[in-house]
Amino acid sequence: MTKFSVVIPLYNKEKDFPLTLSSVLAQTYTNFEVIIINDGSTDGSLAIAEKEALNDNRIKIFTNKNQGLAATRNYGVEKANSTHIAFLDADDYWEPWHIENMNAILLKFPHAQWFSAAYKKVYSPNLTRKMVSSLNQKSEDWIGEVKFFENSLADSLVHPSNLGMKKSFFLSLGGHNTNITFAEDTDLWIRAALKAPFYFSNKVSVKIILNSSNRINHSKLNSRIYPDFSIYTSDAKKNPALQKYIDVHLFSIALGYKLSGDAKKFNDYKSKISLKNLNSRQVLLLKTPRKVLLTSKLFKQKLQGFGIYFSIYK
Repeated sequence: MTKFSVVIPLYNKEKDFPLTLSSVLAQTYTNFEVIIINDGSTDGSLAIAEKEALNDNRIKIFTNKNQGLAATRNYGVEKANSTHIAFLDADDYWEPWHIENMNAILLKFPHAQWFSAAYKKVYSPNLTRKMVSSLNQKSEDWIGEVKFFENSLADSLVHPSNLGMKKSFFLSLGGHNTNITFAEDTDLWIRAALKAPFYFSNKVSVKIILNSSNRINHSKLNSRIYPDFSIYTSDAKKNPALQKYIDVHLFSIALGYKLSGDAKKFNDYKSKISLKNLNSRQVLLLKTPRKVLLTSKLFKQKLQGFGIYFSIYK
């Protein structure tokens, strides 16, 4: 049996997918299969996958009508034949040592139910940076157990392209909630963190490509269904770190609605936030007039184009 199943949801990514798939096939650790779930693509994405599958029998392709990321990832896990799942979005990139990096975590912690490796974010041709984390102070070869909520307030320790998880654990959690269309991964991370310890490798082996085409982040706010964080109220009362983690996500959602001009939803989400769990810049932004926020956002985007980055989450 292969040790890893690489699950890739695929929907209209013909410009980015060739590099993504080639990064998987170039892995130094070769004991894996690739499960590609074509989610009703209408461009040339499927043809790219089929061409590669002719030359590599590790690639298995399944096609469904378009159902969205949550259902597609769930279906990919269902079709996987391995003990462990390694997830990858069709526009991100793995360094050749990524699966080797993930396997190193399992060699040290064979009981690990879920785990991930450090990543970089690519904003523009001029700006690539390592994830913002206090763990950056540790050596590159550090691997260990980490408190997930406390260490995911700036950049999350887990992203859909750096996550590893035992298939049995994913299924025990019920997989992704298919009623959620945006931040469904955040909901899964919460459920996972409440059930099992989390393990992390500080060696960077993933690139998150934020300037790729057809990203879900570009979808309109009014079409998004976010997680219902209120279902974790009782857990959050016993776990202040979880409450802070949720409040930071509520802040992000509220700010998005303020920028879009939806005052009702902005106030609704703002009312759910315990402001003591935000930093001073985040509290200030909630009070800042929309016009000023829009100008600041444009200025930030220009700075990123010049290779300059700053975060309101640290």
